[in-house]
Amino acid sequence: MVLGQMPHVEGPVLVTGLEHAPLDVAALVQAIRRPDCGGLVVFEGTVRAQSEGRTVLRLEYEAYESRALAQLRALAEEVAERFALGGALAVHRVGVVDVCEPAVVVAAAATHRGEAFAAAQQLIDRTKAEVAIWKKEVFAQGQASWVGSGDT
Repeated sequence: MVLGQMPHVEGPVLVTGLEHAPLDVAALVQAIRRPDCGGLVVFEGTVRAQSEGRTVLRLEYEAYESRALAQLRALAEEVAERFALGGALAVHRVGVVDVCEPAVVVAAAATHRGEAFAAAQQLIDRTKAEVAIWKKEVFAQGQASWVGSGDT
């Protein structure tokens, strides 16, 4: 698509959600790309193979879905307003996520890079801290642990 042909959009474009299937990061980011935003910062959180010296096989995410969806939307709205964003993205996987797969993607589109970086940082930090999504690590040693629960 030629940029000059992109439709004019009033207000920020907000893309939020929970996905049971692998994340199409490129398509998600494209949804918030705007011709009036020169800064577009993307953070993709992927499953790493090691945690606390143990080999991770996969992560399993659970969510209180209706609450998490409302929280993601409210967070994107708040951050978009605070940083005058043209677009905000916060999408998280639920279910089984294998090593190297993206578990979460956040992005911020702003007129300038400073606002985009600050907004993306806030989107990921607050998603991890505030949204009703829980993570279980499954290890090669036959153990599993809910992160933050102390269980093994």
